[in-house]
Amino acid sequence: MANSNFNEWLNWLFKNSASNRKDEIAITIWALWLSRNKYVHKKKTQSTEEVVTFIRGFGMEYWGSTLTLKHPKPRSMVKWMPPPLGWVKINVDAGLSVAKKHVVLGFIIRNEEGFIMGSRFKGHNLVRSMVIAKATAVLHGLQFALDLGFTNVILKSDSKLVIQNIQQTSEDYSESRPFTWDAKNLAKNFSSCRFQFVAREGNGAAYAMVVEGLKTDEDSF
Repeated sequence: MANSNFNEWLNWLFKNSASNRKDEIAITIWALWLSRNKYVHKKKTQSTEEVVTFIRGFGMEYWGSTLTLKHPKPRSMVKWMPPPLGWVKINVDAGLSVAKKHVVLGFIIRNEEGFIMGSRFKGHNLVRSMVIAKATAVLHGLQFALDLGFTNVILKSDSKLVIQNIQQTSEDYSESRPFTWDAKNLAKNFSSCRFQFVAREGNGAAYAMVVEGLKTDEDSF
């Protein structure tokens, strides 16, 4: 009887929810089921914050994939690849809102199994160029990973210029210099830290975080 009532409630919920809300409901139910399975089969208990982070992060990745499918480009497909065992991969991005005169930075962190370990979007009002915005995203993405306690990280950005400026050993005279210099110094706090370029198509989850952040004036974890 209880199972029947749940099915009826679930059917009612989907019938009376907007299309975009149905995606959120399905992802939430799936996340709760995964959390339950981890406890039953592996005796691992997830905190509320971990479950919410997974829901939000996977939702951003799903909606990012949806945007890619709606606006396909005739370019080779770039697939997200997991980091080595014991590492996490940080994808970062940034978007500029001309109307609101501010940028939004987006970060998403995943482990070697592809599980989302953290995600966030953050507004910034003191940035006026996309190069600076991308460099700021790298810096804040690193700090986000450091705050979460990760020690071996690979940071990926779709700004080839910013990544090259960080990787080069010669003096950097670009406008992003203060941020790339800070990123290099912050990287010393990790046991291992790598900076890599990723094509736009392989950075969809971070881009989706930015898109979501541009819709609001508040930061979100």
